[in-house]
Amino acid sequence: MFENVPPATLNWACPLSNWPTVTSGWNTPRGVGTNPHRGVDLSANYVPIYAVWNGWLIRVENYTIRFQIDINNDGIKNDSVYYCYYYHLSARSSEGYYTKGAQIGTSGNEGGAYAPHLHFGGAITDSYGTRWYRNEINYRWISYWCNGEDLDSFKQVNWNWDNGLNTTQITIYFMDDPYTYISPSEVEIFHRKAGTSTWTDGGSMYYKGNYIYEYYFYGKYPAGTSINWLVRIKRSGLSVYSYCWAPAKYDQPSPNPNSTSNPYAYYTNTIQ
Repeated sequence: MFENVPPATLNWACPLSNWPTVTSGWNTPRGVGTNPHRGVDLSANYVPIYAVWNGWLIRVENYTIRFQIDINNDGIKNDSVYYCYYYHLSARSSEGYYTKGAQIGTSGNEGGAYAPHLHFGGAITDSYGTRWYRNEINYRWISYWCNGEDLDSFKQVNWNWDNGLNTTQITIYFMDDPYTYISPSEVEIFHRKAGTSTWTDGGSMYYKGNYIYEYYFYGKYPAGTSINWLVRIKRSGLSVYSYCWAPAKYDQPSPNPNSTSNPYAYYTNTIQ
């Protein structure tokens, strides 16, 4: 499962000693494994891994670390619960408190189960399971990974009054081949009046360039109307599970928001 904006926006450090290739981004449809992808895969061949922020290393199993983020850096577990997970390790450090940039383990292949790489990302774990957050938000401060945009399937999401046009914009591309930017084959918007249950297909969003897609709500609803909206994103070349959504919510989502028993996540804005 997925969440959208994490509990805090922090300038996370790189989990490796350099800024490696992204081999599969968060919420990216793909032909193997979980669909869409939970977390981010990075190229890493048995190299040290580091704490992205101050916090507590918690052992999950031999090949997995759950690192609890100390959001306010006071050394006390009094923040909103927020983790960074590290998967497929060959070694891990002992449990305890580590400062940002400290080595906490070594990447690997999980005892031979995978090709060597590091799977990492922000998440929460509670009675509902583990839900993965967007990663781009914690890397907007640094130029590497295109200010974080290489890490996620969708990136900056904006709403502007725009002289009455009431415009939404979203940046979308997939980055899971070395230095290859893959455009979506479809970006479709759905919307409804807040408080109603049926989604209206608004059609394809307009491609503005530089991987930015936008949509005008001008004339769709009266001024003062609170609306919900979400975006369906398709990746070509996959026979099954080729869709993901913004905001993301479920694994293996249906392409039709009106035909599933699971209510999708959505954005809410007011027409001006």
